[in-house]
Amino acid sequence: MLYPFQVYQSKVEEHVFWVAKSASLKGCVGQGETVEEAISELESNEQEWLETAKEVGIPIPPVPVEASQEYSGKLTVRIAPTVHRDAARIAKAEKVSLTQYISDAIINWNAHNSIA
Repeated sequence: MLYPFQVYQSKVEEHVFWVAKSASLKGCVGQGETVEEAISELESNEQEWLETAKEVGIPIPPVPVEASQEYSGKLTVRIAPTVHRDAARIAKAEKVSLTQYISDAIINWNAHNSIA
């Protein structure tokens, strides 16, 4: 797939299904019973959209290039003093540093909330 897209669930009457929608190609979507089916259909439809646009003279948008960003691994976070206190107490009880405790919490949260 060349262009970025979003995937979301939709419901019509009682039927729930997945929709994959191109962020750059107007009207280019895919649907399916699973996320994979919706993305696969969008991939096919993207090719059809581009071929049709060439044939009929519709301007084709440039493929967006996402700039690479470097991360240092350091960040400053402001939290409520009570949250800080509770985290420090739990980290101490677990015999890990507060930094390790926070890192583990973020890793756990990310694992449950990953994006495609």
